[in-house]
Amino acid sequence: MYKLTGSLLIGILFWGCSNSAPVDLGSFDVEGFRSDRGGCENKREALQSDLKAIKDKLLGLSENQTIKALGRYDYQILDRKNEKVFIYFLEKGPQCEHIQNPSSALTMAVYLNSVSLVKEVTFQNGKP
Repeated sequence: MYKLTGSLLIGILFWGCSNSAPVDLGSFDVEGFRSDRGGCENKREALQSDLKAIKDKLLGLSENQTIKALGRYDYQILDRKNEKVFIYFLEKGPQCEHIQNPSSALTMAVYLNSVSLVKEVTFQNGKP
């Protein structure tokens, strides 16, 4: 009985993590943000102030929740100690021709800690 209960508990835990509730970002235009890969259609540029207003709602989200909420990142950096940084371009720039081109376009960096939870969100020109 103990093994069955332990297995059941682990199964429920994995099911719960994989079926997390959608992130509530209020009236933020998630579809507009997601559809503007690389910031090349200038949709994200219009969302900058709204994005800065909701950045605290992103803190503590898992990697999967972040991708569900904002869409796939434009660029990923592997940082020290298994930490990741997701880069989202917020305006049009050289990255539109090739995503790895050096760019000074405005970006949002989402820092994930070693257990894949968002620990910080920053805005800067270019990649951090």
